[in-house]
Amino acid sequence: MRKRLERKPVDYQVERSNEQWIDHQARTLVTGALIAWQKPRSILDPACGDGSIVLASMQHHNPLQVHLNDVSIPSISRLKDRGLPPNVSLSTSDIDVAITNRPNVDMIVLTEVLEHLAEPDQTLALARKHAQVLVASSPEMREGQEDTNPEHLWQFDGHGYLQMLAEAGWRPQHKTHLAFPGLMYDFAVWVCR
Repeated sequence: MRKRLERKPVDYQVERSNEQWIDHQARTLVTGALIAWQKPRSILDPACGDGSIVLASMQHHNPLQVHLNDVSIPSISRLKDRGLPPNVSLSTSDIDVAITNRPNVDMIVLTEVLEHLAEPDQTLALARKHAQVLVASSPEMREGQEDTNPEHLWQFDGHGYLQMLAEAGWRPQHKTHLAFPGLMYDFAVWVCR
């Protein structure tokens, strides 16, 4: 199942943090480990938010080049104040512009991003042209559930997300399913080539 929700896009130019959600911390650790497991030489996270996922991966594997980008100026400004290592660069732009401006990286990271985009297929296809590996994650609805998150423009179950990845030319190699009691949905992290 893949369903377009009738919602307006959100303004992401306000300062945001995911640190208040314990499930985000768990997802960060798992996703960071899956990124490090692939041992990429270069990583682009074109919608990095607070940067926590790729920075967590660097505790296990330090690539030659990491580029963090977000449409949110406050998010990138906060990252500039963190004293990042010299192999990490930062920018602020639209997600598709960030992918186009950083061609031929080993890995593109799209964690909890596609459900927020008006055209997720376009972004996945663009990522396919510019990277060898994709690490992507999304909320995964259980049967009969409705996604009530007002920031989500799309709702997926595992089959719908898999189909979207395949239509963009990605071949999933691994899927980690995370379920958190009391949350409205589960999460899936995909590693694709």
